[in-house]
Amino acid sequence: MKKFLVFLVVISILMSFVACKGSEGNPDITTVPGATTTEVNPFEEFMEITWLAQLNADYQDGRWDELELEEVFNVDLQVWAMDSRQGEQMASLVAAGEIPDYFFTPAAPRQPLDMYNEKLIRSIPLSYFRDYVPGYYEVLEQQPIGFSYNLIPGTTDEYLGFTQVDMRSCTYFYDSTCINLDWLESVGYTIDNLQEATQSAEDYKEYNDNIYFAEGGFTFDEMNDIMKKFTEDDPDGNGEDDTYGMLYMPPNVNGNWANQTQYGLFGFVEDVNYLYKDPSSGDIVPKYAYTPYRDYYKWVSDSLTKGYMVSLDRTGNWVTNYSTASATGKYGIMSVCGVTVTGMATAANQQYAPMNYLLQSDPNARFVVGPMFSGPEGHANNKTYNIDPFGVGSWRVYMIGEQVSDAKLQRICQIQQYTLFNSYENFIRYRYGIEGVHFKWAGEPYVSTMIPTPAADLDPKYRGNLSVFQFIYTPSPVNEFIRDTEVYNNWHFRAWMYVKDLLNKYVLHPTKYVSEVYMGTELYKEYTDLVVAHPEINTVVNDFINRALAGEIADFNTEWQQYISQLYSAGLEEIIDKIYNNPAFTDYDPGAKLILRE
Repeated sequence: MKKFLVFLVVISILMSFVACKGSEGNPDITTVPGATTTEVNPFEEFMEITWLAQLNADYQDGRWDELELEEVFNVDLQVWAMDSRQGEQMASLVAAGEIPDYFFTPAAPRQPLDMYNEKLIRSIPLSYFRDYVPGYYEVLEQQPIGFSYNLIPGTTDEYLGFTQVDMRSCTYFYDSTCINLDWLESVGYTIDNLQEATQSAEDYKEYNDNIYFAEGGFTFDEMNDIMKKFTEDDPDGNGEDDTYGMLYMPPNVNGNWANQTQYGLFGFVEDVNYLYKDPSSGDIVPKYAYTPYRDYYKWVSDSLTKGYMVSLDRTGNWVTNYSTASATGKYGIMSVCGVTVTGMATAANQQYAPMNYLLQSDPNARFVVGPMFSGPEGHANNKTYNIDPFGVGSWRVYMIGEQVSDAKLQRICQIQQYTLFNSYENFIRYRYGIEGVHFKWAGEPYVSTMIPTPAADLDPKYRGNLSVFQFIYTPSPVNEFIRDTEVYNNWHFRAWMYVKDLLNKYVLHPTKYVSEVYMGTELYKEYTDLVVAHPEINTVVNDFINRALAGEIADFNTEWQQYISQLYSAGLEEIIDKIYNNPAFTDYDPGAKLILRE
């Protein structure tokens, strides 16, 4: 199998570069009957191209990949040995007007649009994507919102650069729910279809039967009953009243870890950029003005008061607090990072639940991870790590210097097509290196996993950051991870979610999403100005949260009416009227991000 996920464009080099649409530097080939066909070399003109990528401080001039590309494309690639994440270095370059032909500078002192307005970079016409990087263009067609990212204001077909495409980050959930399975069974509940998780490191395979993946399917009433019994029924059997239903993640800690276990039960997520149509007012509002937000805090307040929940300490370092609390093994339900639970060999993961308890206290304990509960209205939502595969700003855009001619831009585009989209072999070679040198295949080539060669074992000429000549494109991992289970019986959280098709089942799509892409530059600027002008909104929200968590709200319905009035008076009404309800602020469209399949 030599197709790669979403690499649907497999074009021969000849067809890609000789038969491209477009014109300058790439004339058509005319065949005259009876005459000898003459092939025109699309790279006849020699070019020098300066190049700056991330993590390049140790770059060795004349490296193997540089030489290969120079030969194929008749260019001299002058790679600058710098780390473009270093702010002072990048500021010095910009101040001196030393702008590479092609560059990615996360630490640049200007954002891409500012650099364009200052005539430091040039635009890339949409036609260049279509004609010279057709693989990239096809990705944008699959996710049409991508055509709006990094579009130069006032244009419909001019871009600030190549936008990163990260299909992996928008096709998985960051967090999940973890239940102590031994406790669950001790209070009379069971879960069917448990899938044993597979530890990635051989030294930790003994824990494969300690962590499972499953859908709980428990209703909200059943959840509250489980929390009550975990608190009151001595589920660990030690004869002491020292267990609790849930470790509560308060809003000032890592909210990402609370989406599936807490917020998602009420139909919203922690990200304040997600907007919803409120069932009471009909307005488009952020979570803190969304009526289910009231019901969420009523549930939390009641649970804390009854002792079924215990809040993580709201002061100090949340990781330390979480690690300390979860390692006690005294909380039956916890929010966890699903992708870490099969990585017990990693020291950073060992501080999180349930790995910390297994390693520090009871190696025989059993836990189940997955979407477990539904809320009072049947919601069981979560949010993908990123909402779209694209992004804006200096960390997401690969730019072209103002001095670059159309012909040189065409050559740069053709290099990107060659290294990224022409074949899976090329993608691997220029992203991960040479087979037998930088890595070896665990099994069948291009199907099995890659085993990297330690950097210390590499000849110096093969060392250094490899993905120098590609912009960041990571295709959807759905088929790859499903294959992990079918071929290698490797069950990690994301693979299990894909096999069960649980992303589509549990993902939450907002009505609107706060972003310059969806709002337009002018409306987004107006929005940010309004937010700065109305800091009182945060004061009202924080007061409501603090009083709810302290058990100081007797009647949430009455309190909510007063709270909403305060919010609107503090400036939210103006933001809603001018921004959130504005028809120019387009609705969110998930595109095909969760349904891409080969």
